[in-house]
Amino acid sequence: GLYNIIYTYITAVWIPDNEEVWQSAEITKNYKAGDRFLQVQLEDGTEINYPVDPAALPPLRNPDILVGENDLTALSYLHEPAVLHNLKVRFVESKLIYTYSGIILVAINPYKQLPIYGDAIIHAYSGQNMGDMDPHIFAVAEEAYKQMARNNKNQSIIVSGESGAGKTVSARYTMRYFATVSKSTSNAHVEDKVLASNPITEAVGNAKTTRNDNSSRFGKYTEISFDQSYRIIGANMRTYLLEKSRVVFQSENERNYHIFYQLCASAMQPEFQHLKLGSAEEFNYTRMGGNTVIEGVDDRANMVETQKTFALLGNLLEISTTYSHLNIFCELLDLNFDKITQWLCHRKIITTSETVIKPMTKAQAVNARDALAKKIYSHLFDFIVERINQALQFTGKQHTFIGVLDIYGFETFDVNSFEQFCINYANEKLQLQFNLHVFKLEQEEYMKEDIPWTLIDFYDNQPVIDLIEAKMGILELLDEECLLPHGTDENWLQKLYNNFVNKNALFEKPRMSNTSFIIQHFADKVEYKCEGFLEKNRDTVYEVLMEILKESKFRLCANFFQDNPVSISPFSSTINIKSARPVLKPPNKQLRMTVGSKFRSSLSLLMETLNATTPHYVRCIKPNDEKQPFEFDSKRVAQQLRACGVLETIRISAQSYPSRWTYIEFFSRYSILMTQQELSLNDKKQICKIVLQRLIQDPNQYQFGRTKIFFRAGQVAYLEKLRSDKLRHACIMIQKSVRGWLQRKKFLRIKQAAVTIQQYFRGQRTVRYFWLINYNLFFFFNRVLESHFQSQKEIYEKEIEGLNFKVEHLSQDINHLQKLFREENDINDGIRLEVSRLTSENMVIVVNMIPGLPAHILFMCVRYADYLNDADMLKSFINVTIDGIKQVVKENSEDFEMLSFWLSNTYYFLNCLKQYSGEEEFMKSNTPRQNKNCLKHFDLSEYRQILSDLAIRIYHQFIIVMENNIQPMIVPGMLEYESLQGISGLKPTGFRKRSSSIDDTDTYTMTSILQQLSYFYSTMCQNGLDSELLKQAVKQLFFLIGAVTLNSLFLRKDMCSCRKGMQIRCNISYLEEWLKEKNLQSSNAKETLEPLAQAAWLLQVKKITDDDAKEICEHCTSLSTVQVMNHLFFSDTDCRILPI
Repeated sequence: GLYNIIYTYITAVWIPDNEEVWQSAEITKNYKAGDRFLQVQLEDGTEINYPVDPAALPPLRNPDILVGENDLTALSYLHEPAVLHNLKVRFVESKLIYTYSGIILVAINPYKQLPIYGDAIIHAYSGQNMGDMDPHIFAVAEEAYKQMARNNKNQSIIVSGESGAGKTVSARYTMRYFATVSKSTSNAHVEDKVLASNPITEAVGNAKTTRNDNSSRFGKYTEISFDQSYRIIGANMRTYLLEKSRVVFQSENERNYHIFYQLCASAMQPEFQHLKLGSAEEFNYTRMGGNTVIEGVDDRANMVETQKTFALLGNLLEISTTYSHLNIFCELLDLNFDKITQWLCHRKIITTSETVIKPMTKAQAVNARDALAKKIYSHLFDFIVERINQALQFTGKQHTFIGVLDIYGFETFDVNSFEQFCINYANEKLQLQFNLHVFKLEQEEYMKEDIPWTLIDFYDNQPVIDLIEAKMGILELLDEECLLPHGTDENWLQKLYNNFVNKNALFEKPRMSNTSFIIQHFADKVEYKCEGFLEKNRDTVYEVLMEILKESKFRLCANFFQDNPVSISPFSSTINIKSARPVLKPPNKQLRMTVGSKFRSSLSLLMETLNATTPHYVRCIKPNDEKQPFEFDSKRVAQQLRACGVLETIRISAQSYPSRWTYIEFFSRYSILMTQQELSLNDKKQICKIVLQRLIQDPNQYQFGRTKIFFRAGQVAYLEKLRSDKLRHACIMIQKSVRGWLQRKKFLRIKQAAVTIQQYFRGQRTVRYFWLINYNLFFFFNRVLESHFQSQKEIYEKEIEGLNFKVEHLSQDINHLQKLFREENDINDGIRLEVSRLTSENMVIVVNMIPGLPAHILFMCVRYADYLNDADMLKSFINVTIDGIKQVVKENSEDFEMLSFWLSNTYYFLNCLKQYSGEEEFMKSNTPRQNKNCLKHFDLSEYRQILSDLAIRIYHQFIIVMENNIQPMIVPGMLEYESLQGISGLKPTGFRKRSSSIDDTDTYTMTSILQQLSYFYSTMCQNGLDSELLKQAVKQLFFLIGAVTLNSLFLRKDMCSCRKGMQIRCNISYLEEWLKEKNLQSSNAKETLEPLAQAAWLLQVKKITDDDAKEICEHCTSLSTVQVMNHLFFSDTDCRILPI
């Protein structure tokens, strides 16, 4: 019912778009409830009729003043297009890559080096509150560091996003921030060692993919330890699921791990010549992707950063190519060349009776070689991580830590295998943790504080996690198949089909494939190809090759393949891994050693760690797939926003209270805004309540909890503005008090004199105005009496002339006439007194009935304050006015006449503020004289918004009162009462008495409805309600009448008859005649009755032949198929349809 106020001319809305997801448009014609189309103009000038659903109109666009907000939750309208547009404006136009979304930092990859990460920037953010400066990764790091120091609680920064979104860079900057702001006092420079670990891990764990030139192909959780002074004393790194398959295979336009290319580029350096390396193009393992160079990257220069004694890395490349390379491989690792050659190409099969040596096929030999290469690289990667941890170990006791999680984002490719399955499994666990923290824990907080808040549903992805990790889930079935000597991917897949197809809604079998399965993840559906799952899960190398490597004279290599290798890291033996949920304990040790089992255990440990910390979220967004700087692909961004929980957070923020202060914090912070009277109270909690109710008039903007005050988005910022304004004003007052005392005193005297003069002038003008009305009325009635007396005199004179001829005979009659004349004079005297009384009363009536007079007086006061350029007066006046209207409306919430009166005046006052605002868009229809009266000094757009909201609230209550009054009449009057004679003989008695008015039995009739409508109409007209508002209200009432009647008709079989159809159509004609009588045909109220009219028509028509069916389909366009069929089969036998 508020559409005529909100969806009006030039209002900006968002329209869905196939390319940009959403596009902006302006409304070119006021929308009225029930309209099927919204007439809009796109930004390119195109005008379209956009089809709309009245229950879900297009989202409104935020005012330009809010576009580009630092925090998405501060937007007036919180929805997907607003979020997308705000991010786009900040990213493309302002070149800002960071934006807050409540507790989340959204970071968009600029694909360009930006000068915003220097030490000066770090120090600028150090010690600052999170909202005091622009959004930044350093602000999140500072918040984590501050909370750790303040609360003595461990923290985690969870950096997530797609590959190429910038996770690794974000994680690197957080660690650099901690290293800078918390430098250790010792000479060990531990923070430098922490930072130095990044180039090493990125060299051996990152690679170029089609989506990212520096993609992390492993997950990393770096735990930075602090002492009691909150200085870094050490760190520890845990890694997850290295993509070992990349060592032996890369897709087109991808590369192997960076370290290989760095070594090849440095092959001629003296320290690497003994590795006998060549160009990266020479080796199969480095040239498979077709391009060994990354544009803009100098592998040789990067090697300086990672230059260590990694002799083994060069050896891996030697396996991959020729016979001579294999010789070099054996030479560097000090292995027996003949044995390696034999067992890379042969296989030993041991049976109970004999041992058979069988030559391998080429494919088997390649697999054996690749498995060995992957195993060596995996061990080497773990070794490097252990050495880094060893270098970062510390003596003494850790006080607190901050963990930084940099882990692969959700992945879906054309072909998805075991790696993507594990990656997406990890993301499901992280999303669940996010859900629990952001949503469920938030709701528990509200409950704990006794804050009334409706529990909001959100996507709970626990079921898909159960599908993967629970007993007899996908992972357990995979491990079970790996135990079988002849287990295959196909057999395992068939078990999945048998267990989950049509039994678990999150699992599907592809229609066109018997080698794949589909899982519905939180972000998207992903199809996994089963080929290679068992091999990758087993991660096995032939025993003979492992025995050869155990015999290597190269001690590091030999240690890799020992049954119980010596632990190099002090951390590896202290980690106690617990599973997230009870799982079936297998009898065989081999099952526990599968990649899937180890990954599940390490993931459970990670979740336990995260759940024991205070998390901070950084959601990295990839703006485009072409890696173009500051290019914004709306489709891709929207997809990621939906997947990472940002939009869900926005939805929650729009409905809840994201800001929370304890009463003590609020009192301490905002005591400056409290009056002396308020401060005199003893109960600080009560003081906070009183002050807040005074400062923020809308009680819906905050809630009082047991220990905290909860604020809606933006309210704390408003309070901060009041506080800073108060402080600034106090400072200014102190500075100018001495210099401005005389001038201010003079100004106040002049002002008071001017006000007094104006008061007298206005009073004089008002008195003259009412005396003029009084005089005109008196003059009018005096003329009427004089005319009456004159006519009476003439009559009497004629009578006297006639009587003079008969005076002798009619003296008695003359006496009688004289008596009548005296009585007439008495009557005239009474008339004079009555006229005088009516004149005085009429003055009051005239004043009360001038439409819009209060609004006009209010606006004149605004103009007066504007004329004086007195901001305090203006602010005080408008606030008092708004509060007064609210109070009156609240006290008279069921009084239709009062609501009508104040809706009219509030709307008129709002229109005055618009018309005379001085803004060009509202001045198009003004005359030159009107333009001269525009406000000169103040922009009242903020108050216009408040007044608009108030008008909407009044209108809403206004409609509710009308609907409550008329609704009880609708079914009795429209459906049950029968006014047509001679058609109700077969109907049961009851509601059939014809009446022209509401009778003594309180039976409502059609006349009752028309009388109620007329009362509403006359009241609205008397109060001068805007014609469009009036039409909208009437249209809404007609819609209610039609909908209630139709719904009741559908639910009452006894009413579905030809006779009732005729009665309904008759009643509709009465309503249409009423509209015509009131000249309301342009309100489109008649159209709202069309579904009811069609239903009534349907009750009357024949329903026998195919032509009848065709006619029904053509005529009943406003009814659904279900509604038509219900009517057909509920109709009585005189027009029942036959089966067709």
